Amino acid sequence: MWFNVAAIVLVTVACIGFTYNKRKRLTCMTGMMIAMTIGMMSSLSLGLLLGVLFKHDLTQATIGAVTFGALAGYLAGKPISLMAALDGMMAGIMGGMMGAMLGVMLLVPQTMIWFVDFLYVVITLLLIKLIEEETATSREAKHGQPSYARTFGMFGVALLVAGLLLAAKFGLFQQEQTPTTPAPESAVAPQQSEQTSGDFQTATVNVSTSGYGPQNLVLKAGVPTKINFKTQSNAGCLRQVQSESLGLDKILEAGDNYVTLQALKPGTYQYACGMGMYSSTITVK
Repeated sequence: MWFNVAAIVLVTVACIGFTYNKRKRLTCMTGMMIAMTIGMMSSLSLGLLLGVLFKHDLTQATIGAVTFGALAGYLAGKPISLMAALDGMMAGIMGGMMGAMLGVMLLVPQTMIWFVDFLYVVITLLLIKLIEEETATSREAKHGQPSYARTFGMFGVALLVAGLLLAAKFGLFQQEQTPTTPAPESAVAPQQSEQTSGDFQTATVNVSTSGYGPQNLVLKAGVPTKINFKTQSNAGCLRQVQSESLGLDKILEAGDNYVTLQALKPGTYQYACGMGMYSSTITVK
């Protein structure tokens, strides 16, 4: 995945350098479009990757993507005009915020990463074509000599497509091959409740920015349950836990949150956060 990030950064830097090389033959309007495209697409793509890499930490992903996108937009537009630089910075900020939120929301990001990489390649190719058309009256073009743009188009495009697709494939392959240790299932030992006279089984669910843990809670059928949703202060939308099948809808406070469930029948019950981005299950046997 980090290889994919490096590919996005390198291609973005190459596009900025290419634009700088052609700055004297680009109008302010064209420069605004170029800076906006570079800022938006680089921060959107990078934000998506960082949102996944930082394990749903929206703060780090947003700061990283917005900073890079704003800087890329500024550097792409400044050699042409200050207006183009400002346009690129605003696009970089917007793309970084959207990309980071998208990366944080995705539970299975592989398909979306492929799609955004493909989109990045297509938009970058169109950007190169735009610069080539705007500089077609250059001295090199008049004398029929291959311009830097055409040279980049012939060789750079192939490297761009191959590099990004390999980056996505290599990164996702590593992610899929990384062994993951399943979260231990909660122990369900019946115990005497201090608040009622009946017997209860107890379990703990840890609520953090990465989701609910464990992903599957195993309980005994026919025994009332007390679940402690131990919540971190920065849990975000996970602070609301809801389940139609369990009749559960609760706003969690930082720390301990005890929820009592009546005796359940055997089966699998699902609960999720308020936005439906994170979910977990309870298996009753």
